[in-house]
Amino acid sequence: MTNIGPQPLFDHLDDVAPLVAGPRFGLVLDYDGTLSDFVSASDEAVLHPAAAEALPSLVRQLSLVAVVSGRGGRNVAERMNIDGIIYVGNHGAEYISDGEYRVVDGAGEARDRIDAVLKHVIPVAEDEGLFWEDKGFSVTIHTRKARDLEKAERRLESALETAPEVNTLDVFWGNLVLEIRGRTGLHKGHAVRALARDHSLESLIFIGDDTTDIDGMRAVRDIQNDGPLEAIGIVVNHDGTPQGLIDLADYSVSSVSEVGKFLLWIDESASQRRKLIR
Repeated sequence: MTNIGPQPLFDHLDDVAPLVAGPRFGLVLDYDGTLSDFVSASDEAVLHPAAAEALPSLVRQLSLVAVVSGRGGRNVAERMNIDGIIYVGNHGAEYISDGEYRVVDGAGEARDRIDAVLKHVIPVAEDEGLFWEDKGFSVTIHTRKARDLEKAERRLESALETAPEVNTLDVFWGNLVLEIRGRTGLHKGHAVRALARDHSLESLIFIGDDTTDIDGMRAVRDIQNDGPLEAIGIVVNHDGTPQGLIDLADYSVSSVSEVGKFLLWIDESASQRRKLIR
């Protein structure tokens, strides 16, 4: 498939239908901003009702349903609580499948350096009314409750410039978050490729909305170029979605609600295919 920029998904469902109808089709999804609307506190993020309705049925019908999140794996698994989904946490560092938890080799090798950087920037975060989330293999500083967002981001950037060994880590801005993680090569793109390989997929759809999803969308582009696995990338294009992700996507939706609507459409399409096979 040649990428010409994201087209409105619901104007092109006939183009997507052949992938969904494939015998070994998989679905890989981000959580925050994709399956859950943004809220003022990350602990309040809940699965959209349409997604909650569709996903249990999709687990039974598809070869793979996976959620790949920057959250800790256990956090997103407990938040969704749907059996049969593979939960991938910390951008690909940890996996939960059928209740079994595993950590990818090398995921924790940068923990001491992350702690050193965090120690350096926490005083700034506290001063600016920010909060941080320690996820074991990475740390997220949330800026959405900043008293003055621009000032807080400037001060964080300044603190990072003098943080010890910060150049040995991956540090990047997302939608009202600052992420700090080890430079391990584990990211959503690595997870997308591993999931496709391990589940012998013939077709795949990836959906995401933020900076860390760029790696996943790049993996989709690589898969498209390499073949024979067919893949499509869908961006949730709302306020804060990075242009780099939009540029890589094949199709776009405008909201978490539209993601839920699309999941219901996939469920109905898969159900119809099963009836025809019978």
